[in-house]
Amino acid sequence: MQIDLEQSSPGELHSTVCVIGGGIAGITLATRLAAKGIHVHLLEAGGLQPEDRSQSLFKALMAAENHTTTNTGRFRIFGGSSTQWGGQVLPFTPDVFSPDARMRNLGWPVDDSDLSSYYKDIETILGVDDLPFTADLPSQLGHPSPPLSDDLRIRFSKWTPFARRNLARTVGAEALAHPLIEVFTHANTASLHSDPSQPGRISHARVLDYSGREFTFTADQFVIAAGTVESCRILLCSPDVPNPNDLIGRYFHDHVAYHAARFHSPARDRIAESTGPFYSNGTLHSCKFEASDDLRRREGLLCVMAHVVVIEPEDSGIAAIRNLLRSLQRGDLRSALTSNLVPMLRGIGDVFQLAYQTRFRNRRAISSRAQLLLNIDVEQAPNRENRIRLSPTEKDALGLPVTIVDWRIGEQEGRTATSFAHYMRRYLADAGLEPGEWDPSHYDGSLPTMMDTNHAMGGLRMGHDPADSVVDPNLKLHQMDNLHVASCAVFPSGSSSNPTFTMMALTMRLADRLAAALKTE
Repeated sequence: MQIDLEQSSPGELHSTVCVIGGGIAGITLATRLAAKGIHVHLLEAGGLQPEDRSQSLFKALMAAENHTTTNTGRFRIFGGSSTQWGGQVLPFTPDVFSPDARMRNLGWPVDDSDLSSYYKDIETILGVDDLPFTADLPSQLGHPSPPLSDDLRIRFSKWTPFARRNLARTVGAEALAHPLIEVFTHANTASLHSDPSQPGRISHARVLDYSGREFTFTADQFVIAAGTVESCRILLCSPDVPNPNDLIGRYFHDHVAYHAARFHSPARDRIAESTGPFYSNGTLHSCKFEASDDLRRREGLLCVMAHVVVIEPEDSGIAAIRNLLRSLQRGDLRSALTSNLVPMLRGIGDVFQLAYQTRFRNRRAISSRAQLLLNIDVEQAPNRENRIRLSPTEKDALGLPVTIVDWRIGEQEGRTATSFAHYMRRYLADAGLEPGEWDPSHYDGSLPTMMDTNHAMGGLRMGHDPADSVVDPNLKLHQMDNLHVASCAVFPSGSSSNPTFTMMALTMRLADRLAAALKTE
């Protein structure tokens, strides 16, 4: 059931579990808890449709480098980022959780075995196939395979079909219909509070509608699932949440990337054939070249990955179809029917090519005018000074402190990117796939200009020791008995994979643990 807070009278509302945030994590958590018989309040700060007034509250200030996707890649709406994300998923590899002591990346307080049992459930929710992510996948399906190398780990990510990407329309619809879930929209969580007699427990959440009216939500357990940046902001705004080591908001990180090279013919056609995306039972798979453990040890690299990016001209029929599907994903039917039809008609040849390639070759079509670029993506090294904090002076429309993102890209990230780019050049040249045009940094020894990739992580990282982490391995705040976090904010390190798949597994694990604990009380 959906309840618009603006159509309700202020008061106190109680549930067994209060989930703050109606995006991917919040919806996943709420539906899994309800399926186990748990009564849930799900608080969504936005509405069921996009609203300028909601989105404007996500505007943040920058204290160092511009983390662009803080202001362009977060969406305050039921469904959250799933309303507009690309839908690419790839699990973290076991070495990320338990790296060799000589590796640069930080270990996790959980193992791959703690999460892998949830992968099939995630694939079902996202509507992707259950084929492996491994290098032998193309040969299993009769497609060309990229050449193997001892220094590379080749894997294939999966892309959620457009019809399944917006979780508000799939598991979100289940949440709205479930008798044990109440979805409150326009419910802006301002802060969390404890009863003075129980300082180690959250007693209630202070929640505001858009006219500033105040509501009180009480629960036995609270889970913050508001995305990396907003989850940090809520905790920083909560004076009753202990922060003895000044760790809330710190160690914020992302994947950083740059276009290392551009492919020209004949290598362009060869790379498209040998590594181009392919379909299996409606799931698109694309190739990722990850640095092996041995290569990273020898070269002192962070986790790093290369992949081929296809950029279609905006006036092509293929781009028009992509934009049409994205409009439908957002629920913007008007844009889907107006902005994209003319470009589709102009690019009718591309549209026919797309249909032919998909139907008869199980390949994603690439138009003759498309650019094929080699991207290098790198995790960030842990940096305590990369952080989310609050403005001491600026307030948003609800009177809450504006978020400041204090973030920078370090030299380690740049050195890892350039070193791996040089390795990839040798690998591609040996395979007859030399791109032909490289970023200037490839030749002059400078560090490349890199940017964030909308994979915000950290700020509330998990660990065993309260001296260097905010939440424990079960995602509970160290100093609180009933406050948990379901977000990429808990990630100690970034791997070289997209984070959503792993975040969903952590969320399902949390749901199962909460349900089991509540049923024994």
